[in-house]
Amino acid sequence: MANTYTPVIISAILTPDPAQAGKKFLISVAAADVEAIPQTAVYVCGEFVCGEP
Repeated sequence: MANTYTPVIISAILTPDPAQAGKKFLISVAAADVEAIPQTAVYVCGEFVCGEP
């Protein structure tokens, strides 16, 4: 199984804030690659898991 990476945006900042129409502005974005590790699904059913009394 191959691991995959997904970009996730952590924050975005607009300068100046608030920006005005027709004027220059700067967008600063912080992002990170998050690794997804595939695993086999384990289904558990029993007391306290499925709501059984």
